[in-house]
Amino acid sequence: MRRAVPVQLALGGIGGVAAVAACVYIKRRRLGGKMAKSSTTKSKQALLDIEALHMSALATGEETYTDPETKYTVFTALAHNRRGYCCGSNCRHCPYGHANVGKPENIRRDRLEAKEKKANPTVKPQKASVYTRTGDKGTSGLFSGERRPKDDLVFEALGAVDECNSMVGISLEYCMENGLKEHLEKVQGKLMDVGSYIATPRDTSAPDKVNYTKFTESEVEEVEKLIDDLNSRMPKCRAFVLPTGGLAASHLHMARTICRRCERVMVRLNKEQPQGEVVMKYINRLSDLLFVMARYAAHKDGREDVWRPDRGLPKPTSLRQ
Repeated sequence: MRRAVPVQLALGGIGGVAAVAACVYIKRRRLGGKMAKSSTTKSKQALLDIEALHMSALATGEETYTDPETKYTVFTALAHNRRGYCCGSNCRHCPYGHANVGKPENIRRDRLEAKEKKANPTVKPQKASVYTRTGDKGTSGLFSGERRPKDDLVFEALGAVDECNSMVGISLEYCMENGLKEHLEKVQGKLMDVGSYIATPRDTSAPDKVNYTKFTESEVEEVEKLIDDLNSRMPKCRAFVLPTGGLAASHLHMARTICRRCERVMVRLNKEQPQGEVVMKYINRLSDLLFVMARYAAHKDGREDVWRPDRGLPKPTSLRQ
């Protein structure tokens, strides 16, 4: 029994050849599509690899890198920027948008200008980041993005916190040897957090900003533990204390009085812009901590700070036990 012959071959002649050719063409077309997709994928990966090489070279300040496929040396955007003009060579990382490609007259002009700038450099004064001019009309911005007049109560509170922090900074300079330095540094950081909290109205700010500036009870508890620890190292206080006792103690007392003012302003602000119970607790405990620190500093310096009405000012006698 003879096998059936394919129709294309049975037709013979030109028709059969054409049919076979069509089959081959279709097969190649399909394979070509797969090869094209594969080639596109490889091209994308190559571009990603080259971009990674370029970014790596820029990060290390390199002016060139080697193309892994062609082994050619390629100039980075940093090299082009240092040259100061487009060289017209259609470079891969040209930062000038290939402005001089096909324009030799422009290349000559730009080369001369770049050479002149290098020979006669002029340093332009850069705008200081300290001033923004946005507050020239008497308003200032909060962390929430809201702008208010500078005499708003919120800025009075922020100013009091800033003043307190500045005085803590001065106090710190006199507390290098008495064991309070690290504690005062931490206080300064927390006062910055208090400022951020005040500058973020709880009822009008975005949830992420409210969460970023929140205060927790643990921060209040930490201050209370430090107060108890310092108190345990000194004689019990059985009389009114004068704001004196040496440079460290006197400056800490000054910081304490400013902290009390912070609290008073925040109480007023709380009536207009709720401040939350925890941050109010913290600022209250902080004034207590500064009071205890002042006594501790006087104690370490061997200075008496107790008010004695019958003798006026205290004598500089030691309180150490």
